[in-house]
Amino acid sequence: MNQTQCVLACVTAQKNCARLIRQAQALAKEADMPLRVLHVSQSGAPLGSADSASILNELFSLAHECSAEMTVLAEANVAAAIARFARESDAAVLVLGPDRSGTAGRVKRLLPEDARIVALETDE
Repeated sequence: MNQTQCVLACVTAQKNCARLIRQAQALAKEADMPLRVLHVSQSGAPLGSADSASILNELFSLAHECSAEMTVLAEANVAAAIARFARESDAAVLVLGPDRSGTAGRVKRLLPEDARIVALETDE
């Protein structure tokens, strides 16, 4: 297993983010890399509802089932936090959901040119 690089799944507090973890797990297995999961909430924003906490708990459980470490950060600039964590974790591949808010584009601009970002589209 390549211990220096990893696949990083970036999740929000939404139930459909489980598919991001599963897709990232498949990529990590294929590349023989460990999987890491990251959730960044905007600092100063409300912590969310009981539903959000429940969903994050489910994502923690799924990450654990996938032998992945899950990290939760609170930062003012979500894209910068993702990019920094990706660099610190030596992430070779970042898996994100649909880029409705432009976060993936902002993350991409903050990473080296060869960074690979996989943006999954919404399941219909």
